[in-house]
Amino acid sequence: FGRLLGAIARRSRPLIFFMDDLQWADEVSLELLRSFVFDTLLTPLLILGCYRDDEVVEGHPLTVLLGKLAVSRARVSTLRTGNMDEATVNALVSDALHMRPRLAGSLSSIVYRKTNGNGLFVVQFLKSLCDEGLLTFSLLSRQWEWDVDGITSRDMADDV
Repeated sequence: FGRLLGAIARRSRPLIFFMDDLQWADEVSLELLRSFVFDTLLTPLLILGCYRDDEVVEGHPLTVLLGKLAVSRARVSTLRTGNMDEATVNALVSDALHMRPRLAGSLSSIVYRKTNGNGLFVVQFLKSLCDEGLLTFSLLSRQWEWDVDGITSRDMADDV
């Protein structure tokens, strides 16, 4: 597989290799990732790996790999992302509903409280509100409408 990547990745057309959910990766997959990092023939290769740091504890295979990378000559950058603040949730909701932020404020506030600003939860929660008829588009008023009481009283699962 490394040779295939080496054949594809060129200085004139670098390759980006993306691996998601590394917290669930097995040791063989992580060893493959490690071999990519240290393969000098794969220099025009950018490896992006994403994982949930709250699911990776001391002794986890990913933690071990990250420790090895930290003491090596590999160029590793870490970017931690957190939950969105309420203003950012309002921007996302108002953009998704094609509304001015001040008009989406009441919905955004509830969405923020229910999801704690977790981006995945925000999107999934909005979808579930549509599915349940708590967030609907009115053809008469030509705008989105929502049931504040219904949304407020709705229970939230930990994983939306």
